[in-house]
Amino acid sequence: MDVNSAFQTLTQAGSAPSLLRSNSTYLHQQAPIALFTINPDGYFTSFEGEVFSQFNLHKEGIIGTSIFAENSLFLPLSNIIKNALNGERASTNLALFNANFLLWFSPQFIGDVVSEVSVACIENTKNEKTALSLREKEAQYLLLAEHTTDLITKYSSDGVCTYASPTAAKILGYHPEELLGKTVFHFFHPEDLKSKRRFFTKLLDKPKDSICYRVRRKDDTYIWLETTSKAVIDGDSGETLEIIAVSRDITERKETEERLLYLANYDSLTGLPNRALFRDRLRRSVARAQRNETKVALFFIDLDRFKTINDSLGHHAGDQLLRSVSRRLKQYARKGDTIARLGGDEFTIILEGIKDPEDASIVAEKILELMEPSFKLDGHQIVVSPSIGITIFPDDADDMRSLLKNADTAMYRSKDRGGNCFQFYTSDMNAKAYEYLVLEHDLRHALEREEFRLYFQPQIDLHTQNIIGVEALLRWQHPERGLLNPEEFIPFAEETGLVEPIGQWVLKNACEQAKRWQNTGLPAVRVAVNLSMRQFVAENFVGQVASILEDTNLPAQYLELELTERFLARDVNQAEEILRDLHGLGVQLSIDDFGTGYSSLSYLKRYPLNTLKIDKSFVRDISTENDGGIIVEAIIAMGQSLKLNVIAEGVETDEQTCFLRGRGCDWVQGYLFSVPLCANEIVLWLQKNNANQVQFEQSALWPETALV
Repeated sequence: MDVNSAFQTLTQAGSAPSLLRSNSTYLHQQAPIALFTINPDGYFTSFEGEVFSQFNLHKEGIIGTSIFAENSLFLPLSNIIKNALNGERASTNLALFNANFLLWFSPQFIGDVVSEVSVACIENTKNEKTALSLREKEAQYLLLAEHTTDLITKYSSDGVCTYASPTAAKILGYHPEELLGKTVFHFFHPEDLKSKRRFFTKLLDKPKDSICYRVRRKDDTYIWLETTSKAVIDGDSGETLEIIAVSRDITERKETEERLLYLANYDSLTGLPNRALFRDRLRRSVARAQRNETKVALFFIDLDRFKTINDSLGHHAGDQLLRSVSRRLKQYARKGDTIARLGGDEFTIILEGIKDPEDASIVAEKILELMEPSFKLDGHQIVVSPSIGITIFPDDADDMRSLLKNADTAMYRSKDRGGNCFQFYTSDMNAKAYEYLVLEHDLRHALEREEFRLYFQPQIDLHTQNIIGVEALLRWQHPERGLLNPEEFIPFAEETGLVEPIGQWVLKNACEQAKRWQNTGLPAVRVAVNLSMRQFVAENFVGQVASILEDTNLPAQYLELELTERFLARDVNQAEEILRDLHGLGVQLSIDDFGTGYSSLSYLKRYPLNTLKIDKSFVRDISTENDGGIIVEAIIAMGQSLKLNVIAEGVETDEQTCFLRGRGCDWVQGYLFSVPLCANEIVLWLQKNNANQVQFEQSALWPETALV
């Protein structure tokens, strides 16, 4: 931005009229000009300058008179004044006393209302064209500089301040005159002084640049300034005449940026580095160790019985404990070591520059010792022990991923030994056994870390070609292993009891998503959710479903619950009671994987079911010489006899689709129609297929005469 552009920007700001008058003495010395102000009623409220004195016109005869009066010498300016009072800036020439005058009009605002108009006036004669140009710029510059909220300063080529605008009092606490004669480097923060000297030197060669830096106020506090500077160059010699700087106080913005940076890298509960900063520190530590041919020890620390403490004493006590543990861990820390909290009760330590594993053992023993005294939590004395896993770079691994896995595996070996101990990683550890432990540990934290995802696979009506529903499919976005399918973690969830809260999460989020689609104007489709045995027989499961439907405002008929026939057959009476209660809510009920378990007409007739779902293994065998086609045909006939809808899953070929349609199957789903999609992709998929109808080739899938 050049100087003239800076002046133009500064004209947008307003200020009190006193700022205009405060610099009039300086202006008088530079050129025969006049500065005056006019209030909204058109009366002169101030008049400074001697430009009209040669015509025997002084301020005593002007202040208090109206510019709109019939005998006013300035009556020709009345229209421009009116426009200025409406907020317009302008300039004009005025012929008076056989002389020409150039005037600039600048409205001043209080809020959105013009409070007065400031006018700068300079005599404009043919004999003074060069002087006029200079005086015009000077008058414009000073008039506008006095009214901006930014700090305007001028410096000589060696950095001595020659001018400061009145805003210096507000921004720096100095009266402008106090800055004159001082070097620009006098006020810099010591840490910024070197870079600022380079900037000033570079400015002499590069006429325009910007910089952010800290300056000391008069009260010895520091603030951040953002300064755009421009060097004024002599056109003949090429030398720098002066430097003009426009500075803005950005302290608040800097503090916000620093706060956001802190939150992005540090744990808000303990103040320790978080997972993101930990990974960056570990990467740097490994790189230094490679260069220096040294070793790095990585500790994974997990608190024994933390979940029990958290559940029994409450989250407030749990947070207290985590803060206390972090303080104890900091007590041993050496300069250069990193202690981080990854989340929950997981802590890590990076030890740099160790000579051998014995150095890590000493630190681990010290940590166990530090943790021995009890913790006082809400009046309770609680003893908490750590389980520590240790791995060494480069002895155990030479990449971050392997180091993280090794330390985690070693930590679980410590837990397996009863906790309150440390264990080094060894290559002969049973990877399979400890993979289970690691997965279980991660699974316990997956909900709180929001790592679960829902995908949805469309279900198609074979007769109308309409999308009648979607099946909600759970995936786990594991931070290290990537996207996991249910068969990779649901067995662990069932064994540990975690399947209940996970199932609740799936049910609630599926209902919320179905309602969101409806709210966007998409056709209402049913969402099918798989239930586990533990979830189905949990206390007050029906009440939980009713509560979720009420909270999400989803009509019950748009929720379908899928149950496997295996656990329906375990306790027929209990299953019947639960199913009838669910049916009473209006929820749709489906038997999943039908034909793979205890298939019986007796319980099918007894239960209030809506749909049978043919297992994909039978669908896959339709096109083979096995009995898949016969079994599928029998299931469809059974469903029709019981007046149940029949849906086939795992449909992947045109041949399978034609067979199912020809036998009277109602609905299908499978990769032939769509892979599981995320919620946003379902919206696009529905829109692409004309709101909710899937288009097929007539000759291939929808022949005029059904196959028999």
